[in-house]
Amino acid sequence: MRTTRRNLLLPTVCAIAALLTIAGCGGSEAADTQTATTADQPLRAAALSLQQAMDASARAIDSVRGTRDSLDRLAASVQPAIAQTGDVIVLLTPKAVGDGNETKLLDAAREQRSFLQFAVDSTRARSRRAANSALERSREAGRRATTAYTAITRESNELGGLLPASTTFNIGRLRDAVRNVNRGAGSARPPAPPPGAAPPPAAAAPPAAAPSTCGDGVSVNSATSCPFGRNVAEAYRGSGGASSIEVFSPVTKQTYTMSCSGGIPTVCRGGNNAVVTIR
Repeated sequence: MRTTRRNLLLPTVCAIAALLTIAGCGGSEAADTQTATTADQPLRAAALSLQQAMDASARAIDSVRGTRDSLDRLAASVQPAIAQTGDVIVLLTPKAVGDGNETKLLDAAREQRSFLQFAVDSTRARSRRAANSALERSREAGRRATTAYTAITRESNELGGLLPASTTFNIGRLRDAVRNVNRGAGSARPPAPPPGAAPPPAAAAPPAAAPSTCGDGVSVNSATSCPFGRNVAEAYRGSGGASSIEVFSPVTKQTYTMSCSGGIPTVCRGGNNAVVTIR
């Protein structure tokens, strides 16, 4: 009888030992895989939360209209996305050590929050200059966020499809709405001369100077810089050849209105006697 019970127990003991071996010493590869998967879960959740915040913001921006009430509603509707992005930043900050995905995702999340915050700032601006400055800063932050997310997706298969798409950082509709509301704001005109007064003398034209070549078919006169000239060319080409564009200067940190002639070459004039030629 003892021999029979021992024969029955032996397969059971062997099976349990085999399971323990697989889950323990003998199953290190499976355990490592499960540990890596478990460790990736918070990162995936953070990426998905950032994507949800941007998807909601993109829908709100795409539906904005060129009225003050619509801009106010947009500012209110984007606030939850800013808070959600901020929560992800708080969660990632203690985990961001070295050059791992946590650090890269944290940097991208910070740019995303800047994009959203500057977008809201543009809706609250009460002058054309302040609105354009906020829009430019939002656009630049969106570009940096897109670049960061693209790099993470390229390097991490686990986060593929979970990060915000570049299309969610488009502020074209918002820019048009803000400019419609702030059209003419901040452009104070000089007081009219009293009746019978002689008109003021015309300002002397600045001396001509040889243009500076900035590359990519762009040249500027001595009154402006190549960084501004390249921004003018980018804005003009991005507008599809508009006759009037608003361009941010990385040198003066101001936004200027440039009038462009069209044709080949295109000559854009504005700002402080700036002339930008685009070929």
